[in-house]
Amino acid sequence: MGGGAFEGCRNLAFVQFSEGLENICNSAFRGCMALRSVAVPSSVTNIGQHAFRDCTNLAKVILLGGERLLNRGFLDRGLSGDEGALNIGMLKKLINVNTFRDCPLTTVKISIPRALSERMARLPLKCKLSIEGRIRELDRLELAQDGAVLANFPVRRLLGGMDFKDADNQTAESLHQVLRLISFRELKDSSILIELAMWKSRFDEDRARADCRISIPDPAKSLIMEYSGFMDFLEPAIEGA
Repeated sequence: MGGGAFEGCRNLAFVQFSEGLENICNSAFRGCMALRSVAVPSSVTNIGQHAFRDCTNLAKVILLGGERLLNRGFLDRGLSGDEGALNIGMLKKLINVNTFRDCPLTTVKISIPRALSERMARLPLKCKLSIEGRIRELDRLELAQDGAVLANFPVRRLLGGMDFKDADNQTAESLHQVLRLISFRELKDSSILIELAMWKSRFDEDRARADCRISIPDPAKSLIMEYSGFMDFLEPAIEGA
């Protein structure tokens, strides 16, 4: 999209970008005062300087490129050192400090990769609704109408522009809570299947058949959780520990 393409279109109240768009050039929507919200496709790799400057009613910006803008390690393992959830380097490549200058933004919303919503969709309905309810209770997360999860990162005002920072990892901690809930439910369902598979797999002939369940050995529990990717979220219940 060329520089200054819609600059000064004061009555432009809505814009919808197509997936596949790569660049929103300098001052493309500068001064579009009626514009209230923007959803940036995941294919966009650069939003130019002053692209939305002086959009004085622009209060909602959704970045759909969560796969790039969130740390993959965080989504896989939870809190990771000082990095947290936000990939600052990729975000700075996408957005210039002056991109949204003089806009009333207080947060920017980043979509969580679709894989998370798909994991939620596979859960039993009661569990899915419970997790969705928890998301609605968390200030830093939002559940969109299409089921997508959005992470809200506060905007930090700078002299002449703005920046984004997850102060004290508050958004990361909220997201981590949801990841733990999903993983716990997945693990619980997996453990039920494993127990059923091992039910009466072997038994003592001197014991009644109704009392011949065997527990999963502790080393096997650890290996199953490690293989399933749960070890960084949950710990197995070790008998006798």
